[in-house]
Amino acid sequence: MKKRDDSGIRTLLGDLEQDIRALSPLVVENEQAALRIALGAKVSLDYAALGYTIHNIYCLMENYFLRIAKTFENNVEGDAWHRDLVRRMLIQVEGIRPAFLDDEAARVIDELRAFRHVFRNVYLKPLVPKKIMELQEQVPKAIDLFKARHAEFAAKLRLMLED
Repeated sequence: MKKRDDSGIRTLLGDLEQDIRALSPLVVENEQAALRIALGAKVSLDYAALGYTIHNIYCLMENYFLRIAKTFENNVEGDAWHRDLVRRMLIQVEGIRPAFLDDEAARVIDELRAFRHVFRNVYLKPLVPKKIMELQEQVPKAIDLFKARHAEFAAKLRLMLED
């Protein structure tokens, strides 16, 4: 890959590391909300709280992806940009940047993205507890895959700085 402006990549690395640190308290909140439900708290607000934590985890991931896209591709547009952004993270931009996601990570993280849309429009129809719990089962996997991809991507960016 050709060398890019080092300051942009260094800034991106710092931002991405900060995002990874910010993920930890969101994961703790998610685990606490899921535990409340597991221990018997099952009113709509309990499921809404769990949904809120899933929404926040995905929003962090989406902002992370936006940082990458804005650093390297410089444009994120269109009505379907949320979906396109996840798809874009699967792509290695030859000579510009490595891919961030692999197929498995993209599939699992895209489930969180789809829920984000539902959650942001929850005033239109109520949350379905069963669907939230099914999605919650995917959250730890999404987080693990995201963290693993982060480690790999950050390593590749550091290699770009050495070239």
